[in-house]
Amino acid sequence: MGSESINSEIREYLNGKAEFTDDMKAAGLIINSTNYPEYEKSEELQYIESQTPNDVPIFTSSLCFAVFDQCALQANPERLIGIGLYDTFSKAKRIEIAPSKITHPDILKNAENFLGEAGINYSIVPDRVGMIFPRIVSMIINEAVQVYSEGIASKEDIDTAMKLGTNYPFGPLEWADRLGAGLVYNILTALQRDFGEDRYRPHPTLKEMAKLNKKFYE
Repeated sequence: MGSESINSEIREYLNGKAEFTDDMKAAGLIINSTNYPEYEKSEELQYIESQTPNDVPIFTSSLCFAVFDQCALQANPERLIGIGLYDTFSKAKRIEIAPSKITHPDILKNAENFLGEAGINYSIVPDRVGMIFPRIVSMIINEAVQVYSEGIASKEDIDTAMKLGTNYPFGPLEWADRLGAGLVYNILTALQRDFGEDRYRPHPTLKEMAKLNKKFYE
């Protein structure tokens, strides 16, 4: 359940490393790739919980809602483990996972065994909105959007300057298109909500592009 594009990427990423089934009662591990909106994610997690045994780990993308927030609506919240899923996640050299403070050790061990057997490099990170890479790159994108909106530089010049100056594989506005303006906007909105700091406030242009489902390069 979750994002169609991310689910397709997961299937391709795990091709030959895991068996997939539509029967959740027979699954040894569940992945929910929905990042937003909150009501949709909550409904999916409650459905997953009702259809699966209590000892089956649930990887839940936690870029816009921390795992501890998602635990509130679960009868068995110790099953949840956060994971950073976004379009193009498979191009990264490792993925991020984030158990909450109440994730059961056996659940986490089972999940780690799965990742290890699949040959997937991963890092365990704190249970916080945005995790690490998505949080940092979203803030860089937001700053680049401001520079672009003020007419200081073209989108091409912004991306070229960042790629040459930092050796990033993509410029920030290219990254915005790859991740999706909607996801970047929702990560920043969640960070501002959780921390109450203006430095996370999404730029109005980013909000506009998210609402209109627009890209910088079209």
